[in-house]
Amino acid sequence: MSTRYALPLCFLLVCFAINDAGAQVSQRTRIQGNTDINVSTNNTTAIATGENNVAKNRIGVVQGDRKGDLKVNVKAANVTTVVSGRNKKGCANIGSVVSEECK
Repeated sequence: MSTRYALPLCFLLVCFAINDAGAQVSQRTRIQGNTDINVSTNNTTAIATGENNVAKNRIGVVQGDRKGDLKVNVKAANVTTVVSGRNKKGCANIGSVVSEECK
């Protein structure tokens, strides 16, 4: 590949990487009408180590605005949340409607 194209190509790759990272920001959920959520899980583990980390297990969880009927059915076995280090937190939400993110 020519060095003439190397810099613009690197720039495009960085732009795509930044765009993908921004797309991972969680969005608020807005549910209207009748909704059934059925979840089944086995042997689920969340681990946070070090400083200022959060271990989250969110199974069958709805967050945000909702209108209408909402049914959440969850079958979960062996759910583990492990934290260690400074300023750490662990959250396990199973089959619930929550108002805010686990922080």
